[in-house]
Amino acid sequence: MLKGGWKILPATFFLLLNFSASEVKGLFFVRLAYFFFLLAFFFLCSCFRLEKILAPISGGIALIVFIYGIIQKFILFPWILSQVGPGPSIYSQAMHARVASGRIFAIFPLPTLYAMVCGLLLIFIVHYFYQARGRGRIFWFFLLLLGAFNLVLTQSFGGVIFFTLAVLFYLFVSGVFKIRYLAPLLMVLALVFFTVTALRFSEARELAPVKLRFANWLQAGRVIAAAPLLGVGLGNYETAVPAHVYAGEPASIYAHNFFLQLAAESGIPLFLMLIAISFPFLKKNLANLFHPENALFASAAILILLFNIFDVGNYFFAAGISFAVVFSQLVKVDGPARLRHVAVTALLAVVLLVNEAGSAQQRTADLWLSRPDLVQAEAHYRQALALNPWAYRSWLGLAHIAWQQNNFSEAERILKKVLQIYPEQAYANYRLSQAAQRRGAYLTALVHARQAAAADKKNREYQRWHEFIQANFAR
Repeated sequence: MLKGGWKILPATFFLLLNFSASEVKGLFFVRLAYFFFLLAFFFLCSCFRLEKILAPISGGIALIVFIYGIIQKFILFPWILSQVGPGPSIYSQAMHARVASGRIFAIFPLPTLYAMVCGLLLIFIVHYFYQARGRGRIFWFFLLLLGAFNLVLTQSFGGVIFFTLAVLFYLFVSGVFKIRYLAPLLMVLALVFFTVTALRFSEARELAPVKLRFANWLQAGRVIAAAPLLGVGLGNYETAVPAHVYAGEPASIYAHNFFLQLAAESGIPLFLMLIAISFPFLKKNLANLFHPENALFASAAILILLFNIFDVGNYFFAAGISFAVVFSQLVKVDGPARLRHVAVTALLAVVLLVNEAGSAQQRTADLWLSRPDLVQAEAHYRQALALNPWAYRSWLGLAHIAWQQNNFSEAERILKKVLQIYPEQAYANYRLSQAAQRRGAYLTALVHARQAAAADKKNREYQRWHEFIQANFAR
């Protein structure tokens, strides 16, 4: 413990400073609990050799999600599009637009994430196909075709490229593939890529995916430049980035790069400290990547690493938990007893599950609010707050309901509570500015209007309101 203390103590010091810089403390603790959960799960998995255990698990998961992906594309999507229209709800409109694109996402929130999962499962399927004999090969070959079809239906350029690079690495390192078969394999993979390009030709012609990534990386760079030493706080990227999105740029609460987002949240010193701690460990185990017996997990790790470069990767639970599993099989770790790993992992899992249950209630409330059904929405917001009293989105929902009911005093009370949790929240400042202007407190109205306009530069309503208050302040 003393031997590694010189590394742990500075990291802890910077972590405390990072906590002090976090605007929304609740988001900091949730992100920290998530990263510690992945770390604990990694140590737990490192106690076992998982190659045989993962055969039925990956096969069962693949069968479920691949079949559901087909059902989603050819049954659910046409049924949704056959409805009269998207309806007045912003959620209905968003869902209708997503379905109209034709890109499947199965049980995951985004097609790009599902494409990563498809590629990951396909690597395991290829491995177990070569390991199987007799009828087993028929099953894995069926899954291979089904998974490849799902990958195409995600219409993800990155998903196809990442899978191509990872599976080529697996085939050559494992020794099951010969160089003379490279050209035919590349032709098949190129056919898949150009099929995806044809499905999204209008976007590919305008280089829309590349422009989106580049814009989000620029925004992440601005966030880093604004707080290079302490960062904006773990989990607080979503609260910091709106102030750095310029007019005409695509907005996102993600940096579309795991390392950029981690640097923005943690600050450059802590980010470099984490690299310094990890580097000797990685250098020691780097040679394991090229051992034939590790080809499966090495290729899976490479695929997830590529996903982390072009998206937020391990910030998504599916990617994070997958990386913890595959990386645990590539490195040797000397640690405490398994029982301790289980206890820590279970404790952190409970914390994350409670938070996720609250988030689910909040999203359900948002759906009822958009319909609109204020009674149901308020009930679910209060259930969410019972699980997580610091969930500012749920407080915002209650404030919006009070405002719609013309209960301005109650709305103002709740909005002030929001600012106690998240002082620069744009919508709360905007409504408080209107409330202050309504009762004649013009200086307070100007302060909140300026804060709302600065916190969300893309929102024209906030900008117009600030200009209106500023122009009429002298009177």
